[in-house]
Amino acid sequence: MRIDPLLTANPITGAVRYVTDDLLRETYLAPKSRDLDFLATLEGRNAPWSASFEAAPAETTRAVEAALTAVARSTQSLSPTELDVSALPECRAKTHLTALKELWKDLGNLPEPLAAWARVICSEAKDALEPLPILDPSPCPHADAAEAALVEALTLHHGAAPEAALTSWRQRQPRGDGSAVGCYGVVQKHLGAVTKPVERDSTVSCFGLRDPREEAQFAAALAQRMLDDGSVDGPGEIGFLVPDDPAYMLAMQEGCERLGLPLAGAPEEAARRDLTGELLSLLLVLLSVPAPRTALASLYTSPLMPWTRDVGHQMAREVMDYGWSKTASQLTGSAKELLDALQPSHTPEQLFARLGVVDRSLVDTNLQPRLASLRAVTRETLDWALLHNLAAPNQIGAVGHERFVEGVSLFTENALPWRPVRQLLVLGLNGNRWPHSPGSDPFFTEAEIALIRQKTGLQLKGRREKLARGLELFRRQLCAGTDGLTLLAPAKSLLGEPLSPSTGLALISHMLGSEKPADLVQDVRALPRDQWPVAWHLPPRLSHGVRDKLPEDGILRLNRGLGTPDKPGIDLLRIRHDDAGRMLPQSPSRLETLLVSPFAWLLDELDAKDRTWAPETLDVMTLGTIIHQVLEDAFPENAATPEIDALEAALPDILDAAIKKHARWLSGASWATERQSLLGEALEVARTWAGFLNETGAVILHNEVNLAGDHGGLLVHGKADCLLQLPDGRILVVDHKRSGAGNRRDRMSKGWDLQVALYRAMLERPNEETALTRLVEDGAQIVTAYHTTRDATVLADELGAGLVRVEAASKDVSENAMSQLAAAIAEVGAGTVRLNREGDAKRFEKERGIKAYALEGNPLVAAFTLPEEDEA
Repeated sequence: MRIDPLLTANPITGAVRYVTDDLLRETYLAPKSRDLDFLATLEGRNAPWSASFEAAPAETTRAVEAALTAVARSTQSLSPTELDVSALPECRAKTHLTALKELWKDLGNLPEPLAAWARVICSEAKDALEPLPILDPSPCPHADAAEAALVEALTLHHGAAPEAALTSWRQRQPRGDGSAVGCYGVVQKHLGAVTKPVERDSTVSCFGLRDPREEAQFAAALAQRMLDDGSVDGPGEIGFLVPDDPAYMLAMQEGCERLGLPLAGAPEEAARRDLTGELLSLLLVLLSVPAPRTALASLYTSPLMPWTRDVGHQMAREVMDYGWSKTASQLTGSAKELLDALQPSHTPEQLFARLGVVDRSLVDTNLQPRLASLRAVTRETLDWALLHNLAAPNQIGAVGHERFVEGVSLFTENALPWRPVRQLLVLGLNGNRWPHSPGSDPFFTEAEIALIRQKTGLQLKGRREKLARGLELFRRQLCAGTDGLTLLAPAKSLLGEPLSPSTGLALISHMLGSEKPADLVQDVRALPRDQWPVAWHLPPRLSHGVRDKLPEDGILRLNRGLGTPDKPGIDLLRIRHDDAGRMLPQSPSRLETLLVSPFAWLLDELDAKDRTWAPETLDVMTLGTIIHQVLEDAFPENAATPEIDALEAALPDILDAAIKKHARWLSGASWATERQSLLGEALEVARTWAGFLNETGAVILHNEVNLAGDHGGLLVHGKADCLLQLPDGRILVVDHKRSGAGNRRDRMSKGWDLQVALYRAMLERPNEETALTRLVEDGAQIVTAYHTTRDATVLADELGAGLVRVEAASKDVSENAMSQLAAAIAEVGAGTVRLNREGDAKRFEKERGIKAYALEGNPLVAAFTLPEEDEA
């Protein structure tokens, strides 16, 4: 590819224009080339790449298209007749080149801009509607054959512009050989060439920053400092050379706007998301498999949906938190029709009918053009991979450039700077750019490219040529500055991935006498603040009595008087309340969190939780929910215990129903192995539970029993999994746990099991009458128990003594837990929160038999954790 852009000077006005593809089409009346369907052309074709196409059609299509384009650009006529492979020996290179030639013939055309170039090359001067004298027809050493032929044809048709026009143009552009002094001038003249190292001076500096956003902020601040200290006379004498990345563009615009710096060269319209493509890609996911919650949440937040932004975010939050959205279930009209259509489709008719419903439900978006391209490639069955490839969104490129005199110049990595500056700042010197690594050609090896050049004269570009062009472009870009060069190197990408030095940074560091790039880079954060090259300030300290240190006694006092002990405390138990101001009930799991970490409990009450979106996983919670549902459906209320043979025959359907109810995504084909494993577990759990019911003679009275009551003035609610009536009249309240009995047995033996006591409190002091509370009133003895499904064990409180196949405790299993709970409730009720210490997790497991899940994976809780008292 050429480095210098192709320009034309109007013979009457002298105005200089870029020779764009649109200008060539308009001047030579070239019809715009139709989009070539490479995928359809390659399908069923007998070619050397056929096996790869069968395995990976999308990737192979891209590689073949790129190879054909490279071969076409290596010809002077942009015609397949120019390819003569007869001189090549029988080898892989000849086979592939011959196949590309035949493909070119069958396609009958080339993609843009090559189709417009071909029209110009085969035209005559009289075919042009207006003169296009070329400003600088001198050959570019990096141009390919097609570019050279285009320049030659245009020069033949229109001639060259006057020398005065070229001279005037060059006076306004940066010099290609560089004009800086000192080591900056050496870099401008010799980058990429063999040269002796020179001593670094003040004309070149290099700073290391955290990531691209911090780079942009630092660059803007450095430009402001240059203006303040008089290093430049105006913003137009500063230039930013940035990667072609929307993230960099956005960060640069934000950084300059924050400081009030005018930025010249930014796009008139920034790059935009392809919202239609994103929506269609999401729809294909939701119509091919049971809806993943991340895809559904993304659909809810799409700006194209027929509901407001706030409603969409509410629905997305609900589906990520609970797996379904109450708000979505209440929608009506076209919004409801759209959501009802999101069902897995098995035939093309189903798919396009449901996509049609979605299209009609949208207000300002028309999916029909995109749907037509999908219909065109759809046969009798659905090729989901092909559909996803065709529907993939493409970023809508930036439009135009706002170039004005009094502004900091913004240059991009794939073009020459459009005016000279005194101070040039280059961003992104770490990572795969300056120049981009060309990588290996997926079609021809370097040896094959050399053989093709030698035997056919076809000048295909290899890695060496591509890298040489990239380095020369970078050198020419560095020539835009005259006084100073500042290089900025981010340590990490915006995703937090570490970045290695670029080729350009490695070459510059070697030219300046550094053994490795890191020796050239000066970490800004490692410097004392008074030596920072930009102005800085510290954010103001916290005021209004709030301290920035954790209290030494480990207690946060959240009082209305902001720390004064004479003010009444805030009742933290009333943070969650109904519309009438009444406190909402606590669940046993919330109160167990309160025992482990009052601060984690407070965050839960405030709904201050991690909102990171993550796909569904077959975690412990999901597995437990499914096994619970299987036991509920396999052992219905007031029914005889099923025979083993009947149970085993019915269980696959029972498991499928449980999966569809609680984890529809698990019914997808990719989860077949996990479903088979889960079926084996469900069969074993069902057999052992049936054995327990038969041996004890228990009858299932109820499944999923709601409990609600009062404990010390605190409203509590919960749910028992199963209610059994034993032959001796006792009632067994069972909670199924998908775990082993070891930890639970240890907790109960140490008196730290809270759930048993809370169940008993809700039964003895109920808020509402149920079948279970009536049994208690009638004098039935209630035994609370856990059924641990991993080892088929039933653990009961001390009232379960003498029951068959039941391990009963010998003492009160909740004595210590209830005592600690009373103290914790009194503290949070008075507005105080006791913080955790670093050794609490190990201590709770050892002394109480409690696994402190509330302390795991919560960065906020970790941030408010104190060291051990003997370390403080």
